[in-house]
Amino acid sequence: MTANNIIELKNIDVTFHNGDQTVKAVQAVDLTIEKGDIYGIIGYSGAGKSTLVRVINLLQTPTNGTVTVNGQQLQQLAPAALRQARQKISMIFQHFNLMKSRTVLGNVEYPLLSQKISQAARQQKALQLLKLVGLADYAQTYPARLSGGQKQRVAIARALASDPEVLISDEATSALDPKTTKSILALLKKLNQDLGLTIVLITHEMQVIKSICHNVAVMDAGQIVERGRVAQVFTAPQAPLTVDFVETSTNVKAAIERITNTIDLAGLAANQELMYFNFIGNATKEGIISQYSQQYQLDVNILFANIDQIDGENVGYMIAIITGDLAAFNPAIAKRVADGVKTKIITTENGLEGLA
Repeated sequence: MTANNIIELKNIDVTFHNGDQTVKAVQAVDLTIEKGDIYGIIGYSGAGKSTLVRVINLLQTPTNGTVTVNGQQLQQLAPAALRQARQKISMIFQHFNLMKSRTVLGNVEYPLLSQKISQAARQQKALQLLKLVGLADYAQTYPARLSGGQKQRVAIARALASDPEVLISDEATSALDPKTTKSILALLKKLNQDLGLTIVLITHEMQVIKSICHNVAVMDAGQIVERGRVAQVFTAPQAPLTVDFVETSTNVKAAIERITNTIDLAGLAANQELMYFNFIGNATKEGIISQYSQQYQLDVNILFANIDQIDGENVGYMIAIITGDLAAFNPAIAKRVADGVKTKIITTENGLEGLA
């Protein structure tokens, strides 16, 4: 384990037995997360992502493999040492898990009750954490009077009470509306930047991944099928599942379905084609299609366009009908791959295949 790695999982298996049935929830997974990273793990329900992250603090004991956090192999620790190590790994959940009988302040204070500090010091720390998450004015409010976003902020403040180095977010925004989700993700990003907090974020939504994560692992059937920098995975997905996540989150898939349902591709003229464009980085700013339309006297009918910023890099998507000298244009645009331009001609045969 290198000095920069805070989490290292090696050859992790998790197998459940239910009567005669055996379920391999996680299979031969290796995962390394650097200190200070925001690392996303994405997959559909049943992919094994929540089981995997519970291995990080041994809430789920792996059937096989080693778990190393902060340079400590957790399975080798005595119970007291394991409890201490777990204090540096906090979790937040989809349903907040707040205690209804305690005030907001009381909920945040709760993890501090076992520490040998005065009541005044405990309350002061809890109030500081509430200020950090923007809820200083709600200290004496009970959870029942809070919105979902406010409850999650209380849960985040409580998770920070033990001064963790790792925060695991297990579908923490899944029950929130889009506006509230955006504000919670912005808070997590700020905590990562201000506190140096390593965040492991579990989700089934690629929109969440591209909003704040730097690295991502895609899980399917208990295995990691793809991993890498978020910008790299978004612009050049390899696994079919990753392609599906990317196309759905960028609205490309829905756009192509809509366009191909309304346009007779077989009826296009010999000098016409329906083309998908993917622009990466500086290519989003250079007006490449405009340049070529003038150079080759093309008519470009744009049917769909979108631009995202993913981990600080601009990524653009466009679908258009190109009319003109295709024999000259197609080889010319194909040579721009190194400049961050990827294309694919959409036909009735290939449909949505391999577009991202």
